[in-house]
Amino acid sequence: MKILSFYLNMPSTVSLYIDGRIVSAVQEERFTRNKNDEIFPKSSIDYCLKEAGITALELDGVAIASNGGAFDDLLVRRSKWSTSDYLKEQKLIWSPYLVEKEERLRSLLEVFPDKVDDEMYPQDYFHNMKNDEGRIKKYNKDREKIVANYLGVNEAKVYRMDHHRCHSHYSYYASPFRNEKVLSFTIDGMGDGLNATIGIYDENGKYERVYETSEANIGRIYRYMTLHLGMKPNEHEFKVMGLAPYGKAKYGQEALDIFNQTLYVDGVEFKWHTKPTDSYYYFKDKLEGIRFDNVAWGLQTWVENLLTTWVKNSIDKFGINKVILSGGVAMNIKAMGEIAKLQEVSDIFVGGSASDESLAIGAGICLAEDMSENWNSKNIHPIENLYLGPKATLKEEKKTIDNLDKLKYIITDTFSSQDIAEHLANGKVLARCADRMEFGQRSLGNRSLLADPKDLRVKETINTMIKNRDFWMPFAPIVMDKYVDKYLVNPKGLVSKYMTIGFDTTAEGYEAMTAACHPADKSARPEMLSKELNPEMYEIMEEFEKITGRGAVLNTSFNLHGYPIVNTPKEAVCVLENSGLDGIILNNYLVLKID
Repeated sequence: MKILSFYLNMPSTVSLYIDGRIVSAVQEERFTRNKNDEIFPKSSIDYCLKEAGITALELDGVAIASNGGAFDDLLVRRSKWSTSDYLKEQKLIWSPYLVEKEERLRSLLEVFPDKVDDEMYPQDYFHNMKNDEGRIKKYNKDREKIVANYLGVNEAKVYRMDHHRCHSHYSYYASPFRNEKVLSFTIDGMGDGLNATIGIYDENGKYERVYETSEANIGRIYRYMTLHLGMKPNEHEFKVMGLAPYGKAKYGQEALDIFNQTLYVDGVEFKWHTKPTDSYYYFKDKLEGIRFDNVAWGLQTWVENLLTTWVKNSIDKFGINKVILSGGVAMNIKAMGEIAKLQEVSDIFVGGSASDESLAIGAGICLAEDMSENWNSKNIHPIENLYLGPKATLKEEKKTIDNLDKLKYIITDTFSSQDIAEHLANGKVLARCADRMEFGQRSLGNRSLLADPKDLRVKETINTMIKNRDFWMPFAPIVMDKYVDKYLVNPKGLVSKYMTIGFDTTAEGYEAMTAACHPADKSARPEMLSKELNPEMYEIMEEFEKITGRGAVLNTSFNLHGYPIVNTPKEAVCVLENSGLDGIILNNYLVLKID
């Protein structure tokens, strides 16, 4: 069975399922180079089909994640918005409607005529529809037709999949849990009218939803508190999470009290003490005068308390202590770490990049289930890794390398893992663009900046040369599997392959990877690496261990600030030429700047 599956909002994403395996998945941003791009994913479609060596006519089905569409959001290209644009939306759309109680809700197209882009595929469709008052409902009906027409397949082959079911199936089939009951939690800003669900997978993988709500406004409130703190919603929530440990309970309690007056958990249900009129102005007014780091502390503490209470109460009610989580809120690794610490949780899995980009993967699995007469979850191969994107050929790499100025670079096609490890141990910062690109928001060794994590000064070096990250933001470590117990406080022996759970570090761990830990609380969001997961990266770390005696390296995404993670050798070289990076590692070449 061959199924191509889509998420057609921000970020637009495509995945391909063949005979029980996810064989590819990629976001369109990696081809367009516009971060979180929401345009129709032509390049991603072409890649997935070409990678598998099939045509669209060979597909048995096509899945679109989410029942609802978002015409106006697509047309104003929200992925390209600035913080000022989000403030304008609040001031001119949501404040008049929600706060001042005006009867008419102004549209995005009315408020942002300068942002409208009707040149997207299908161009005639968007151009002709933008002034139609019924455009949102019509687009929602037309999505199957748009996809079918591009692929050249019968529209009857195209199906919509429920948003939260896609979230849940993604994390379940990416998890190691089978042949036992699993408790599934999804929580996000909103999808198909819901923002939280609880589901149960039985011993055969059959899924039953046991709770759903549209009242769990954690994701939406976190989004607009990101805006309140002067950062970009839908992109910089992780910065708020990184800022929170700098706050102090003594000074942040006032902010926490304000959040506590709103949403709370009663049993397994989300309820309100006081429901805010909106998710921005209500809090903006009440939080005025509270310092930024203490607002972040109060917000993060509130979220952690809500989620841990929800999970604990759900385990008590349903009697299942293995849990999976997905949805945008599950990207909050600090909260996931607090859930992992719960006595009631015996094991936890959070799918890598479990926010909306992963819906495309979940949608393909959902449709495969729906199209199967005798579905057996055991026939689905676990998603063993997230290396689901393109890999450069020797020809592509050679073409790129041939254009380099040989007076500025040392280029070798004969190098070893030991050579790379020695450069890292000697203080160089190298970027790896090799093998298949990772799916999702986090680099996992194949599109990563790598450095020795021992010296805290390397953070400033990396920020100066390329990343330009906020001063409070930590980097992250890749930790070899045999060092997990030495470096991380992990009494349950949890496995976190995709940097999805925050852990406290041991004294030895913090000493060995100081620059890859959070300086305020000494925590880390590790990629726990096994040889099976990524043999080439593991070999580099083995050689680094021989030289330094340490089993971790610093890892951060390989990109220029504000751009998506690199995809191709050409993009890797572009970053090298436009930054202070010391060198790049390709499949067939090692390129170092001449000092």
